[in-house]
Amino acid sequence: MIYITGDIHREQDIHKINPREFEAGNTLTENDYVIICGDFGCVWDGGDGDRFWLNWLESLPWNTLFIDGNHENFDVLKQYPVVEYKGGKARQIRSNIFHLLRGEVYTIDGATFFTFGGAYSHDIQYRTEHVNWWKDELPTYHEVKNALHNLEAHDWKVDYVLSHDVYESHPFSKRYEVSLSPYGEGYVDIHSFLETIKKKLCYKEWFCGHYHGDFIYEQKHRCITLFNRVVLLDQLEDFLVDFETI
Repeated sequence: MIYITGDIHREQDIHKINPREFEAGNTLTENDYVIICGDFGCVWDGGDGDRFWLNWLESLPWNTLFIDGNHENFDVLKQYPVVEYKGGKARQIRSNIFHLLRGEVYTIDGATFFTFGGAYSHDIQYRTEHVNWWKDELPTYHEVKNALHNLEAHDWKVDYVLSHDVYESHPFSKRYEVSLSPYGEGYVDIHSFLETIKKKLCYKEWFCGHYHGDFIYEQKHRCITLFNRVVLLDQLEDFLVDFETI
């Protein structure tokens, strides 16, 4: 089984995948997956805080997979090895914890997933580079090229898209004023790139995080924003009955 949720921000919101609250977690096994749509946050200080939460996650029976958001320590993340995983490349954090990289396509439990993490931070002015903010929250031209190459190899067809931020035509892309100016050369507007993907890619559902709520936006295909809820992919409709439609 595959469960998907939004940001966990380490100790701030990880309670939602604690089996004491996430009751389904009590019956999951090593053949099951919990996927986090960015702002994982459990790779943050490279020290005792990380070890505590990663030890706890590794002790759980399922596989924890995550894409990166904008609140990640990319300097520490890059220290983990890149391995082959489920048909794509991923960073292995622990035996059952993997960082799903931008632009990769994975086959998980019989379904294909295109992943593209990253997002704009709208609070850059309150953050310090390499302390609690990183330019790598936005994609590079290399990551965009990798994504296009992999999608071409899959004939532009996948079952699901996992992102942290949204595409340009989604109403949430206008929620905050954002600019490429703090990032410098080599970085790409993620809203625009995801819009390019959306227009060409054949997919069933799009999942994202970042906007701290549970919403559905339907524009030919649904984009499901997750935060509070942990949804079961195989029974998705049952979990979406009281989501807010925007």
